[in-house]
Amino acid sequence: MSDSALTLTGTRKVAALLIALGTEPAAKLLARVSPDQVDRIALELMRTPSLDPAVRDSVLEETYAGVFSHLGSLPGGESYALDLFKEAFGEGKATELIARVQKSQVQVPFSFLRDVDPVQIKDMIIGEHPQTIALILAHLEPRLAAHVIILLDHDLQVEVARRIALTDTTTPDTLATVEGGLRRRMSAVVTEGSQVGGVRPLAHVLNQVGRSAERQILGSLAEQDAALAEEVRRFMFVFEDIAQVDDRAMQRIIRELDVKDIALALRNGTDAVKERFFKNMSQRAAEMLREEMALTPQVRMKNVEEAQGRIVEIIKRLEDQDEIVISLGGSDDALV
Repeated sequence: MSDSALTLTGTRKVAALLIALGTEPAAKLLARVSPDQVDRIALELMRTPSLDPAVRDSVLEETYAGVFSHLGSLPGGESYALDLFKEAFGEGKATELIARVQKSQVQVPFSFLRDVDPVQIKDMIIGEHPQTIALILAHLEPRLAAHVIILLDHDLQVEVARRIALTDTTTPDTLATVEGGLRRRMSAVVTEGSQVGGVRPLAHVLNQVGRSAERQILGSLAEQDAALAEEVRRFMFVFEDIAQVDDRAMQRIIRELDVKDIALALRNGTDAVKERFFKNMSQRAAEMLREEMALTPQVRMKNVEEAQGRIVEIIKRLEDQDEIVISLGGSDDALV
């Protein structure tokens, strides 16, 4: 066997054999492989643009499948993989499989921090410039970012919050530099113009830190930039968050709302939000709402968003008056 064949792993060897056999015979073999193994084989097939003849011969000898007389390279790569999977599983499942494998190869910035303890993350970033800390936290899942930001000193919390809100995009080179440095510190590809921050991401983070910490951070942020703090507050509870409102609060909210506003707001509402409204209405009220939604003509998205905004403002007013309690995460919101 050639040196190149000797270096093949089990999965690479399987991929080489499938390429050597050709689409139809390979498909029959692949149909007998378990789903988890198919993913690994698919990835290897897509990584193999062509098959060296020496490797082909040695793999066929090893598997006693005979000797092929092909000259030159055999086609492989993504196109071959797609043809092979269509033959084995049908076009729909083949396309889904290729998409799943491709998605698994997309690198998410700072994804290696996903399972790291927040205290460890805080210790790693504490000496960094606030802009660097903001860049890192803006890429984390909001709940994880919230756990980290709450561990920072108050002044740093406010400065990082301000920078997350004001940051729009960053370059791939900057991301790679920061991520590389953080990787090295732990133990030691993103698309152009990646979205890394803004008012809405900051609002999602603050939704997770608990009410008292949220108010403290926003209060200090308002002292530095009142307009920015107000903009953040407008996103602290978004229309989609209605899906998380409990039944008692939902029933109180509905009593304050106009059925026309609800029908308009739900034009592009999620199923979960619609369910919260219908569940907490009387049968007659729910029927009236469905009729109103069916009779409402096509409207501009701007009008829908304005109706959603009016509902959110009413929810905020009821909460400020302590008539309802909205809990979106954070131990400070727990009812006792």
